[in-house]
Amino acid sequence: MATDNLKWEDLVSPTMSPDDYLKEYGEKIENNFKTYKPKLDVLEKICSLLKDKKEKLKIVALGADWCPDCNINVPRMIKIVNLMEDKDVNFKILYGIMVNALHKPGETIWHKKRSPSEAMEPKFDLKKIPTFYFFNESGDLLGIIVENPKYSSTLEEDLLEILENNL
Repeated sequence: MATDNLKWEDLVSPTMSPDDYLKEYGEKIENNFKTYKPKLDVLEKICSLLKDKKEKLKIVALGADWCPDCNINVPRMIKIVNLMEDKDVNFKILYGIMVNALHKPGETIWHKKRSPSEAMEPKFDLKKIPTFYFFNESGDLLGIIVENPKYSSTLEEDLLEILENNL
């Protein structure tokens, strides 16, 4: 996996907080944010696992405001983090990924000059957006969710699985 050596410190572009994201894109994503009902029992398991392991979670979402899946899943992840009410979670959002419509087969689909450097950085191995990267307190990559949760799953269930397998 290309992301094997990815670290939290590899994130160098300016990011926004969940609150800033909600202010900036509020109208566009408001319904997705308000109507999402995360599974509280799963959130409880995530919080217990972090507490038991004395671990803090760092999350970054790479995406763009033009992306339909970003407009669904980034607000949902914000809701998950907010409901955890856990000061042990640091969530950053990196927007501005642009597609290069003229890319050739085998080339990256992201626009080299108009996207944040992380889109081009091989360590991030960005194929689709949104991509959520999960790190432990030390900045080591625990896992990723690409675009959407797995079939018949939710973001919080996929996150729990990542933590159970990698913490």
